[in-house]
Amino acid sequence: MKNLLDSGWRSGHLYRSFFDQMIQATFLLDQFGRVFKGNPACQVLNGYSVEEWEGSSFWKLAVSEEQEMVRLQTQFAMNGDPRPFYTAFRHKDGTSIPVYITYGTFWEKGTSIGYYAMVQKMPAAFGDGYGSKRCRVLDISGEGAFIYHAGELQYVNQVGMQLVGASGIDELLWYPFQSFFHPRDVPKIKGLLRILEEGGTATPSEVELIGLDGSRTEVEVCGTSFPIQDKPFMYILIRDITERKRAQEFLQNSEKLALVGQLAAGIAHEIRNPLTSLKGFVQLMQKDGMRKPEYFSIMSSELARIEMIVSELLVLAKPHTAVFEARDLSNLITHVVTLLETEAILKKVMIQVVFESEVPLIHCDENQLKQAFINFLKNGIEATSGNGEIVIRLRCEDDRVVIRFEDNGVGIPAHQIARLGEAFFTTKETGTGLGLMVSRKIIENHRGTLQLISNPGNGTAVEVCLPISS
Repeated sequence: MKNLLDSGWRSGHLYRSFFDQMIQATFLLDQFGRVFKGNPACQVLNGYSVEEWEGSSFWKLAVSEEQEMVRLQTQFAMNGDPRPFYTAFRHKDGTSIPVYITYGTFWEKGTSIGYYAMVQKMPAAFGDGYGSKRCRVLDISGEGAFIYHAGELQYVNQVGMQLVGASGIDELLWYPFQSFFHPRDVPKIKGLLRILEEGGTATPSEVELIGLDGSRTEVEVCGTSFPIQDKPFMYILIRDITERKRAQEFLQNSEKLALVGQLAAGIAHEIRNPLTSLKGFVQLMQKDGMRKPEYFSIMSSELARIEMIVSELLVLAKPHTAVFEARDLSNLITHVVTLLETEAILKKVMIQVVFESEVPLIHCDENQLKQAFINFLKNGIEATSGNGEIVIRLRCEDDRVVIRFEDNGVGIPAHQIARLGEAFFTTKETGTGLGLMVSRKIIENHRGTLQLISNPGNGTAVEVCLPISS
């Protein structure tokens, strides 16, 4: 073992040079946990010369209160279960040094021949008598925690290291925080860091994290700034939202299927009418052999209508990945009205579309917006069933488009308005409340806002504001 750096491990001289020049204190351990070598950074760390600690058990370098814990962690590493952790070493001058330790193993022909412990000194602000208790509290958190001071990483907990695919803090010291994210999200992260540098608190932002191994994770990032011993620190929290996004997608797809089922009756009527016309013309042509051009024109028109209705229905039913493109909002609204027009007629409700100004293109996922608008329109039809009226108004205001769905139904009491959009809260006899909740999320994903305005007896208005595509 003692010849490891000289000749026993491949390019020994090159490795020894690299080992001696490392700024990270690194101790080489034998199979009994004794220190047999350390680089010059070790002496800088604890003030002891090499001769004073060579041959001693590694855990004896820790303060007395921590030695048993370090011994157990060293044993875990030798058993193939290394666990990075925070503790405190004793300095020759009698002070304690908060440190972060990661272990590794040397292998030769599939057999472990020794171990190493890399010791990262933490800022004194994290010490508290005999170690970093503050950091240990964050180690049991289910979210990734990163702490920076003067632009340098000071601490990251276990969840944070798992998220970025690192085995220890030493792997992350050379990476700026924004480098862990997809390039399209870097401006968001830089904006968050500016807020923290100015002493503020950053609200959560959904971004895509890219690990050191190239893995991608949907996360939510937020942060705050705080002083420790009069020095400014930034605390950044990263929350894995993969499961939450998956649940939202499942809920949205479930709502789509529910919408398809609810629309089936109305669409059956909508398709039956052109089919009846087609059947009549075919029978007439078979009977007397007439081939009038106007017959073919009408039949083609009816077939096109059926095709359009079926296409719209399939778009709603089929789950898909969100695709944001510049779309004509006028056409989108027209398609939605076409789908629900027959249902409205059956319930004696008139739908009117009013363009109060020219409507430019908006950047959106057309299918998702259709789902949201169908929910708003269906709610209006159900609220005004029987001699009702729904007016859809579109207008431009500065850099946004306002779409307003107005009905003259029974209205909603003020104490219920605040709860609309909660799961399983609904004013209908049969309903789950999920439709409005999903619709609100769709509008928010489009960087838009949704407002409900209602008074009992005076109807309800749903106002959607969406940014105009540049």
